[in-house]
Amino acid sequence: MRAYFSKWVVFGAALSMMTTSVVAADITLRSNNGAFSLSGELVEFDGNIYVLKSVFGQVRIEAAAVICSGVDCPDLSAFSKDFLIAGTYTTGKTLLPTLLEDFATSAGLRSVAESANAVALQDGAGDVAALVSLANGGTTEGFAALADGTALLAVSSRQPSRPEVSAISEAGFGDITADGRQTVLAMDGLVILVSPDNPVSSLTIQQIGGIFSGTITNWNEVGGPDAAINVYRQNGATSDSEFFRSEVLTQTGGGFTQAASIISDNGNISESVAADAFGIGFSSFADKGLARAVSLQGSCGIFSEPTNFSIKTEEYPLSRRLMVYVPDRALPEVGGDLIAYMASDAAQVSVAQAGYVDLNAVLKSVNDQGLRFANAILGDNEELDLADLKEMAKQLVGAERLSTTFRFIDGSSTLDARAGRDVKRLMDWLAGQNLTNKQIMLVGFTDNNGKSNVNMALAAQRAQQVLDEMSAIAPAGMLEKINVKIVGLGETSPMACSAAPRGRFVNRRVEVWIRDEN
Repeated sequence: MRAYFSKWVVFGAALSMMTTSVVAADITLRSNNGAFSLSGELVEFDGNIYVLKSVFGQVRIEAAAVICSGVDCPDLSAFSKDFLIAGTYTTGKTLLPTLLEDFATSAGLRSVAESANAVALQDGAGDVAALVSLANGGTTEGFAALADGTALLAVSSRQPSRPEVSAISEAGFGDITADGRQTVLAMDGLVILVSPDNPVSSLTIQQIGGIFSGTITNWNEVGGPDAAINVYRQNGATSDSEFFRSEVLTQTGGGFTQAASIISDNGNISESVAADAFGIGFSSFADKGLARAVSLQGSCGIFSEPTNFSIKTEEYPLSRRLMVYVPDRALPEVGGDLIAYMASDAAQVSVAQAGYVDLNAVLKSVNDQGLRFANAILGDNEELDLADLKEMAKQLVGAERLSTTFRFIDGSSTLDARAGRDVKRLMDWLAGQNLTNKQIMLVGFTDNNGKSNVNMALAAQRAQQVLDEMSAIAPAGMLEKINVKIVGLGETSPMACSAAPRGRFVNRRVEVWIRDEN
């Protein structure tokens, strides 16, 4: 390839003296030793060769032999075959390798493990189209890698903090919380694990915080046997520990007990807890293994079980979104294709294969949602009466609920980042169903802040917002063929305690139900 460069090297210093003054240049290419340069209009660049229109005509110059300067110089990182994905330890161990392998297959490439943390994507000729490295650490390290430019994207189980967003923006990589810069890849949940031999079936957040901070040390303090509690946990820098600290310990106070056994990863925590009748630990839902996950009991009496459905709908209090964050920068071709794949429905197959909760819609009968009616009765809302419960039963009994659930940006009536993509998923799902003699109900709910009658109207308004979003993207005539009904049930069906911000987020929702037409 250096032959392209040698064709004009012979002009040497003469070129460097005359081109800048003769041509109104867009870019300037200088030899690596600084001896000469050529300026002109960039016609084409493929990552290896510059095609430059200059006073000497169109010239082809090898990129490796020169340094480009000028505002129109291409971003060489966009043509790099090597890039880094920053992910949490568990996603880097299971989810990301599965995604890379399935992406490679869909793109006509072959995935080859180069090391424990690097995967080569090869084309049919065996040439490396991309070398993808996985940095598996805490979420904090992932956002730092976006800010210093070493990572092409980050997979995170929490939202970035304001300082992290600012650091990435100040580095010139834009606002990663903006539309198009964040995508929900999968759902997961932090589950509290005990042995199948442990009789304790549920715990409150206060009890869990007390156990892991060391203020509760005997199982008889939480309704169990008279035996010391053996605590197992991960290193404090892992993403699961970060999430536990933010969602549990910030509510209950204190830090992690020094008496805990530190385990290297989630899988080993599950194994250790399952084998210890008096053990307890926490892990990703995807890594719960043979240990048993306890239910969570809210301060208002509401229970929540960690199931695939409750995590998919985000009604389990410790559910969390696995987000892909992409900075505003030039992307290598394979990197851009990989990010597009992560946002596609095809990627959800990989998500399920890796043990995480996928985003695809599933149906569940109201008969399989016993906690819905129990929580409505056990909740602390004194404004609800028997008539409200009867109205909910009238609307939902005999119907099936779709797992697709819409939520809103905190403090606003705007659908959040996940909801925008889920509207499209819902429309695609509906298009594939036989909806003859079926009714689709968009059922809105609120938290219990404010007057009950006002919340009923607000819930219906939110359901209408979802229908408006559906109408905006529906093919012509599609919704006219579907019987869609707006229902507002206000604060009738709490799935979490509204006293806490997380509980209010869970309760402010629009559900999708399907039933036979009356």
